[in-house]
Amino acid sequence: MPTPDDVSMEEADVKGAEGSDEESNNPTRDELRRLLTEVEQTEMLENESWFLISQKWWNSLLKAVRDGFVDDLPPIDNSNISECRQGSFFLKQRLAEQVDYTPVPSKVFKRLETFYQVEDPRRDYITRQVVPKNGSLCLEVYPRIVHVALARNRDMKADVTLKSDDTMASLRERVITELNLEANQNVRFYVMSSDNPELIDTTQSIDSYFDTVQKVLVDVEENGEFFFRGKNAVQPQSKTLYGNQASSSSSSSLGGHSVSNSYNTASPTHGVVTRTTPGACGLSNLGNTCFMASAFQCLSNIPPLRDYFINEEYLQDLNEENPLGTHGNLAVAVGDLMKGMWSGEYASINPRKFKGIIGQFAPRFNGYSQQDAHELMAYVLDGLHEDLNRIKKKPYIEDNDEDAKLPEAEYAAKSWQVYKMRNDSIIVDTLHGQLRSTLICPVCQKISIKFDPFGYLSLPLPPKEQIVKQTVIVMFLNRKWAKFSLGITDTTTVEEAESLMLEKLQLEEPHHFVFFHVPSAYHDDIAILQPGDRVRMQGREVYVAQVEHDLSVKGTRIFVAYNRVKIVKPASLPMIYSLAPGFPLTRGFLNDHVFNTTKRLFINQKIATELNGNDDDSMSGNSSDEREPYKLFVGDPGSQTPLPISSTNDPIPFPDEMSNDLYRNYLQVIFQWKDIKLFNQYKGADLVEREMTVATRRRVLLEETLNWFTKKEQLGEQDSWYCPQCKKHERASKQLDLWKLPEILILHLKRFQYTKWSREKLTWDVVIPVRGLDLTAKVANPNHEAAVYDLIAVSRHYGSLSGGHYTAIGFNDKAQKWFDFNDSSSNVSSPPNEPYESSDPYILVYRRRKLDDKGVPIEPAAPVESNNRHKRGAAPSISSATTSNGSSSRHHLDENMEMEED
Repeated sequence: MPTPDDVSMEEADVKGAEGSDEESNNPTRDELRRLLTEVEQTEMLENESWFLISQKWWNSLLKAVRDGFVDDLPPIDNSNISECRQGSFFLKQRLAEQVDYTPVPSKVFKRLETFYQVEDPRRDYITRQVVPKNGSLCLEVYPRIVHVALARNRDMKADVTLKSDDTMASLRERVITELNLEANQNVRFYVMSSDNPELIDTTQSIDSYFDTVQKVLVDVEENGEFFFRGKNAVQPQSKTLYGNQASSSSSSSLGGHSVSNSYNTASPTHGVVTRTTPGACGLSNLGNTCFMASAFQCLSNIPPLRDYFINEEYLQDLNEENPLGTHGNLAVAVGDLMKGMWSGEYASINPRKFKGIIGQFAPRFNGYSQQDAHELMAYVLDGLHEDLNRIKKKPYIEDNDEDAKLPEAEYAAKSWQVYKMRNDSIIVDTLHGQLRSTLICPVCQKISIKFDPFGYLSLPLPPKEQIVKQTVIVMFLNRKWAKFSLGITDTTTVEEAESLMLEKLQLEEPHHFVFFHVPSAYHDDIAILQPGDRVRMQGREVYVAQVEHDLSVKGTRIFVAYNRVKIVKPASLPMIYSLAPGFPLTRGFLNDHVFNTTKRLFINQKIATELNGNDDDSMSGNSSDEREPYKLFVGDPGSQTPLPISSTNDPIPFPDEMSNDLYRNYLQVIFQWKDIKLFNQYKGADLVEREMTVATRRRVLLEETLNWFTKKEQLGEQDSWYCPQCKKHERASKQLDLWKLPEILILHLKRFQYTKWSREKLTWDVVIPVRGLDLTAKVANPNHEAAVYDLIAVSRHYGSLSGGHYTAIGFNDKAQKWFDFNDSSSNVSSPPNEPYESSDPYILVYRRRKLDDKGVPIEPAAPVESNNRHKRGAAPSISSATTSNGSSSRHHLDENMEMEED
């Protein structure tokens, strides 16, 4: 039987690329940029065909457009996302968009094919259809195909391709037709989950079971009996979950397969049950659902949340009328699942109902594609909060600007009180804290403070470090210029580069620098770099102008002096100058101070003498207008129409005389020279290079990530803040501070980095305190109680974005032991080493220590050691750390080190 889990490329619509026989032509960089924009902006239309292109080739296209070498690309090559079976090509399984492939509209593919051709027409035309799903349009990369067979006679089989509008009822009709069954026959459907037949709940959405490939057995009633009969043929109930009981006597073997049993929270009625440790219960993988199992195991090991559900306290808080929730369905599903996991009656549980509820209200989690454990956890916690919100009717509360005038502690308390008037649940009580957000206007120094709630903290990790060379030329005022070849990373800042150079130069007196670069090869307009900007400028030098005054002193200003001919043609490198606070910029200052520096650095004295004879006055900058060697113009940054400077010596105004933002509030002064022959075109190219390399890191401390989270940063242009005092949007500085910490603190390590065209996983080893993480000093609230935390659960991710696997570890406070959870398996494990250092932790769950009568944190008892200690930070063995499809996903290499060595 052919494998219908994908579609042969030869059977795909190769004719979709008609027009590819056009005569090849050379693309332009601008045309390719337009095509890239078209890919980003094109909306999908139902039944439209799109083409898949290997991400490897697509990345080479992006690099060619970025670097300008657009003629050097090879033909389109999809070999790394294709496989050949029996002479036909198929798309490989479990590929991820923008990791393994990029979809492009047909017309874009045709243009790219015209430019570059395809390497193999049998392999490289991969078309897919746009179909409606869950109320929106998406590309059906893997057609949904169901293998159906009779339970009694598995030679009677068929393949059914699901349509976008199929339901459980329509699928039943189609299966009956395909297998030539009678329409009035009594039939049951079992989906084969890990080779175990699982009775399908036909009341659920079809997407709860079928996404890509599924095997289904059709059990037809004969003589009043089903093939799967007796206690194993349990009809699904609306609130029933399926579990594997710990005793093997509670299930029977049919054809070599064990059939799942239904359960509820009461004692089982079938046979004798060997109890397991409550909470030591796995969650069956339903097909790429390891992310869900990992996240839920973390939630299951939060004691106050667990007790709330297993004691059924949640029933009195159910808020079924809240339109922001799931009408109580999610809370009930979590309650049932939690009670089953902590009953001690099941070694593992099938969480189909829980998954179905999530998929019903959050369609992005439907199906069986790999998802993000943190996104799932965040959705579940938000959904539970709304389902269990004790505020049945949320009052309207108008913002009161007067609150911001209160003392800080009172303002914070009032903000929390207002939040609690609309949000009151076990989730808020246990997991929500408060942040202080501070915005400062760079122009008027207006300070705006707000206090906002949070449910978890997403902590930044540094990007992968790759050492690259950057040429930096230091333009000293009174000594020979220096030229550095800096070995830096893409994230090295101006501030860090300056420290490196000053360390190498070992200057005896303080020096003040301004960094800039010239973005274009066609003009000399510069871009000034601020201390926090990245210093890396691919393919271009970075210049460092020494200035005379300390830029950190309030009121200091800078201006840029250009030497040009006819306003636009550059005659030398630009120079940057500073003015002391209160010191005016005048024509006299330019004719004296700036002109003399230009004359010393850039003017060829021999040629100047030949052109002007012995008339020193003609080169003084102070002669009459007719004999003056230049004219003076001034403009704001980016101005295309500079204005002549008055012949008087009046102060030249800056764009905003009240602004203290010297990096944006500066002037451009243009010296328009009459004769370019005067200039020596010196650019510092003859200097001896001094080489330095920044130190690269090997690991990240958890405390560092918290520091980066609370570090002051400047908002981007797209995120500018409207200053009520300036009455316009400004790029304010923003800083977040911890103000109120919850009992349960969830920390999310941002390992997955996404850009417009790429995604990657950051595999830094993170050094994580297991016991006694003291955050008291990091809380801005001076009245906050001692906040010392112990680790109680970790969601771990192994492998890459496209082929990774999630597991979890959790501390069972009832058994006082740590357990390792890997889908349906759960095993006692040793406590994590102190500190826990690994590249796999993704979500960390901490519990705050209780305080004694004196407010001192009480240290809990040490957990019970296990004899099965894993190697520190190591991935599970091949037998335990596998993907849902059985392939190993162990993580062996330090990818950060690989990037550095490359």
